Amino acid sequence: PMARPREFNVDHALDQALQVFWSKGYEASSLRDLIAAMGISKSSFYDTFGSKHELFLSVIDRYNSTVAACGLEAMIQDAPSPKAGIQNIFHGIIEKMTREDEKRGCFINNCAVEVACSDPQAADRVADGLARMEESFYCAIRRGQKLGEFGPEKEPRPLARYLTGTLNGLLVMG
Repeated sequence: PMARPREFNVDHALDQALQVFWSKGYEASSLRDLIAAMGISKSSFYDTFGSKHELFLSVIDRYNSTVAACGLEAMIQDAPSPKAGIQNIFHGIIEKMTREDEKRGCFINNCAVEVACSDPQAADRVADGLARMEESFYCAIRRGQKLGEFGPEKEPRPLARYLTGTLNGLLVMG
């Protein structure tokens, strides 16, 4: 028998699942919560995503390829200079974390704290998300050095790691 075509948008469903996992965490997100948020049937859930854990891994992958990578990159690219882009990231995070309605922190940080120690597959994805953040800072610092915004004596990789650690620390504190 031929498989029926999917009647829902997988990326949209992943985005909805992200909101549930981000708000509740992995353990506290029930299958019922996820299916309701995704707007799909239980059979579509299992046919498409396999299990809650497989869905979770897919959600981290999607977050890494959209928010973690593109979000920072876009903020840097949209700024008048690499240094201004880095400043905008920190100002934006501080502004976001001090709003009453925004107390969820960073999804990747949350995953690191909740599941990375006990879930090697999730841990690999968390490391990938952090590496993408670091790479965004690294590229900005290198461009900023070419423009004279950062001194040539500054080592871009350790500075990028420092900014990544500081940003994630702010997100946890928030």
